[in-house]
Amino acid sequence: MLFRPGHRFVSEKCTGCGICSCVCPADAVETTDSGKVVSFASTCIGCAHCGCYCPENCFDLPKEHHGKLPQEDEIQNLYEGRRSTRRFSEKQIDEAVLSSLLEPVGFAPTGRNAQGITVEVVLGRKSIQRRILNPLVKLIRFLDCFRLLSLVSGSARGSVKKLREGEDIITWKAPCVLLFRAPITNITGKTDAVIAATMVSIKAEAMGLGSFWNGVVQMVSPVLSVKRCHAVLCVGYPSLKKYQHVPAREWTRRDISQSK
Repeated sequence: MLFRPGHRFVSEKCTGCGICSCVCPADAVETTDSGKVVSFASTCIGCAHCGCYCPENCFDLPKEHHGKLPQEDEIQNLYEGRRSTRRFSEKQIDEAVLSSLLEPVGFAPTGRNAQGITVEVVLGRKSIQRRILNPLVKLIRFLDCFRLLSLVSGSARGSVKKLREGEDIITWKAPCVLLFRAPITNITGKTDAVIAATMVSIKAEAMGLGSFWNGVVQMVSPVLSVKRCHAVLCVGYPSLKKYQHVPAREWTRRDISQSK
């Protein structure tokens, strides 16, 4: 639900400190010369910054959970330990675990607080087979009429053959597929959906679940029954244990402020 400061604001509590005005990214808090809040402009995007930083809690929000944040090294260990999982056990994900896994979506940042992220959950191998794999295999077989796709696929020829024969090298027998999408009218929708999926994938690691990003399903989603989506995660309980630490990927830092 979009935060509406005008509906929650208790003017009697306001001391005129001006914090809500200075943290508002949309310049929507209207105050008197003394700093007292009098109203909120239509430019308000409902981000709740005004309420979050208000020392008097004039917006009647729940107290912040101070002291419960993980330590820096714990977060880093979580990032470093995350690996794509493509070997899943047969253990199913129950509703309580799934609900907890998806909780970060409600706190994922969106451009101009657009919100509106939808997560379509395809749970269970039968549903995944019917809604994703069968249509995809049918599409591959159609595209590979007279083996033309196999001829032009080069080193991926073996994968095309496996797909034609119905082997699941798409979802890798994951018991759950999560499809993230944002409204088509949201100009930052793709980025918003990817951020939400990233937060879910990190929480999955902390919960003992494994996941991997499925670019194939995301790319062909418009022609599947699941329709257009911006990010896809396949999730389940890993069947294999990690024993070694994998080196960091290559990346580059450039300090532009120091460049000539």
